[in-house]
Amino acid sequence: MALYVYVPILPPYAELLGRSLTIVGLVVGSYGFTQVLFRFPIGIWSDKIGRRKPFVLSGFILTLISCIGLALSPNAWFLLLFRGLSGVAASMWVAFTVLYSSYFRDAQAARAMSLITFCTGFGQMVSTYSGGKIADAYGWLAPFYVGAGLSVLGAGFMLPISEKVSINRASFSFQRLFHVASQRRLLTVSIITAFSQFAVFITTYGFLPIYATRIGASKGDLGLLMFILHLCQTLSMLLAGTIVAPRIGYRATVGIAYATITCATFAIPYIQNLRLLFLTQGLGALGRGLAYPVLMGLSIQGMPQEEKATAMGFFQAVYAIGMFLGPAAGGFIGDAFGLSGVFFCAGIVYLIATALSISMLPKQIDL
Repeated sequence: MALYVYVPILPPYAELLGRSLTIVGLVVGSYGFTQVLFRFPIGIWSDKIGRRKPFVLSGFILTLISCIGLALSPNAWFLLLFRGLSGVAASMWVAFTVLYSSYFRDAQAARAMSLITFCTGFGQMVSTYSGGKIADAYGWLAPFYVGAGLSVLGAGFMLPISEKVSINRASFSFQRLFHVASQRRLLTVSIITAFSQFAVFITTYGFLPIYATRIGASKGDLGLLMFILHLCQTLSMLLAGTIVAPRIGYRATVGIAYATITCATFAIPYIQNLRLLFLTQGLGALGRGLAYPVLMGLSIQGMPQEEKATAMGFFQAVYAIGMFLGPAAGGFIGDAFGLSGVFFCAGIVYLIATALSISMLPKQIDL
């Protein structure tokens, strides 16, 4: 919630300060860029010391600093700096997911990821809807200060959580890291998710709010749009690993999911009505929610406990490349070809993700 309460208004606010879609793309993309740099090392470090909780707590502290910095930023370049810092905070999701999965059997990895991404999606849904309303009522800066307060609250809830410390006696070596990173299944799901994140950070977290404002959306409408997207995504996240994937298989689940998002993305430039935009993007969000927890679960399924954070760090670092490159490329494309070009680019990337999912993912895995 602390990381997403200001997301509905960040792109238009960055455009207001920077007056360029390229600047908007860089601000949004900085969130992914720092995650590319930090997620894999955090996973390695967490596995090495056998601890997860300290990383989660440090994530809340960094979120607090980034929210205050965003609120006090005098221009778009400071937004770039502090949104990048929020990406460092989000990198702690590596330790968070592995800590949560440790309470489940390994064969339940997809189920565990469905549950934790459902909780995350629920928080995003509530905060993004509230963020638009808060900005409407109290101005552009209010959501940033609310994010700061939420980060303090989150840290308070985290303090009493206990974890089982597992000492990893294996020595650090690049050979061991290469062994983890070269696992075929891990590479496959990482690359597919990177394509997906490239597209979603161009659209949902990048230029979709700007497009919505251009066809008449208010700050409150932006919050409602994000609420609908996160509601649909959250519900499908819960179903993905608990009901859908166990019944129809991993390949079919992710393939159908990405095919749905592809159609919804290609439709955006042709929509001039807010209700129709909400409807089509809600359908796309249902697909996105089905795919993500399944791919995340596959990234660590079957990995030894002492290598899970390293594998999760690799997975999240690779897909964070898409989170950075998507908005950065989208900004240049938007300035050169307009917003329609941005959405056509995202649709093509989703189409590639669909093809990779159908051709490369396993149908099912029995452990």
